[in-house]
Amino acid sequence: MKLPPLAALRAFEALARLGKVNLAALELHVTHSAVSHQIRSLEEYLDVRLTERNGRGVVLTEEGRVYAYQIRQTLGEIAGVTERFLSKTRHPQLTLSVLPSFGMFWLLPRLQGFIDAQPGLRLKLAASMEFSSFEGGLIDAAIRFGHGQWPDVHCEPLMQDSLLVVAAPGFNLGCLPVDAESVLGHPLLHASESWSTWLAAAGVEQMRPLAALEFTDSTLMLEAARLGYGIALTRRSIAHAMIQCGQLVKLTDVEPLHASRYFMLWPTHTQRSAQLASLLTWLRNEIADYQSSLS
Repeated sequence: MKLPPLAALRAFEALARLGKVNLAALELHVTHSAVSHQIRSLEEYLDVRLTERNGRGVVLTEEGRVYAYQIRQTLGEIAGVTERFLSKTRHPQLTLSVLPSFGMFWLLPRLQGFIDAQPGLRLKLAASMEFSSFEGGLIDAAIRFGHGQWPDVHCEPLMQDSLLVVAAPGFNLGCLPVDAESVLGHPLLHASESWSTWLAAAGVEQMRPLAALEFTDSTLMLEAARLGYGIALTRRSIAHAMIQCGQLVKLTDVEPLHASRYFMLWPTHTQRSAQLASLLTWLRNEIADYQSSLS
């Protein structure tokens, strides 16, 4: 790569930002003449006039203003990357992107065990429903729900899930379990799950449910179900805790496997860190305990 001297770039960026050579020299802890020399060396390297004299001071040319803006952005990115790298070196850190519903209802109730086992680790949870970009190193790994066919990432299978219908305990349905026709005769709450899989398992695939309320996030949908707004089709993993504590009830015995599953993702261009390896081991143990409690 053809790069100009870093010292010259720093001197030029400081001059452009502060407006005076003496202020740039004071910030960089060098002499006034050293800053002027670095600016001249950068102009010679680029063969472009970046500054010009204006009375007793120095101002940027039009080319200098454009170049200064671009250099300031680039140096800021370098500083940010360096700070994140040093932070991870001094203090082990793991940034995990997780679906909000899975993070709230499945991961957080169990996470204290992992935190206790990793006393020196700084764990950061980034709640997001979007596919996580690993550009810039802001995210180390992600837990996502799908078919495991994302490009340019390692996909480690975590666990399968199932579909079930739930409602608040006081929802007027009579004796449980109820049949599929009774379910579809009440207000329905819908997020990301497809009713077709559940309807086929219930033997009524020809019926078409009409959602009373639609949500972009399962967390809001389950809260609406708890408040009695209607019947929700959801994943077992995120409804299980609310069923166990009596906030929701499972309405039927129909519980087909979901076509998707949970995966741990991390970029193919990075090695699996010791922190991520520890998290994966802990997750597998927690998943095994969770699945055993379902059988």
